[in-house]
Amino acid sequence: MKHPSLKDRVYNLIKDKLLGLEYEPGTRIREDLLARELSTSRTPIREAINQLVSEGLIKSVPRKGLFFVALTPKEISELIDVRGALESLAVAKCIERIDKEGLERLENIIMAAEESLRKRNFRKCNELDGQFHREIARVTGNGKLIQYLEEIEDFMQLARAMEKKIQARERVETSLEQHWRIYKSIKSRNTAAAVEAVVRNINQLREHLGLMAG
Repeated sequence: MKHPSLKDRVYNLIKDKLLGLEYEPGTRIREDLLARELSTSRTPIREAINQLVSEGLIKSVPRKGLFFVALTPKEISELIDVRGALESLAVAKCIERIDKEGLERLENIIMAAEESLRKRNFRKCNELDGQFHREIARVTGNGKLIQYLEEIEDFMQLARAMEKKIQARERVETSLEQHWRIYKSIKSRNTAAAVEAVVRNINQLREHLGLMAG
């Protein structure tokens, strides 16, 4: 197995900090402080930040510096609109292709999220939330659909972290109930019910963040 490079390890560490909201959105990102915090030189820090800039999680503002992206309500609402359309297609295609092993993987993800909730590890719950939706997309075998969903997943994880800053337990519990509903609809091959459950799950994020439909 190929071991990740120093740049990749630093990239993952910084990204985890961003998606875990260890920094407030809009916070200035300083290479020197990150290098000190992660006990590494500034070269891998700079390389990792350049990648995060290209992905949109960090913004480079001329003559001001680097800043953790602060999604506007309009941007989050637009992401939710796109995510709803893509997820509806994904769950329908998933039902056409999923097998026993695929169903077991989905069930295991939900059960892992329940265990993380019992441990009050809300950050892990958020990660598993994204993993559940990515697994549904993966089952479709549609490369473009998987790619498009993956491209916006980081921003959705960020939005979910913002959502769960308040009433984290209650909101994770609601999400888990919805994931079980999605899973059972997939297992019973009920496409209409699965699409409805996915859309409800995604729109719950909009409601919790107090956003208007786009």
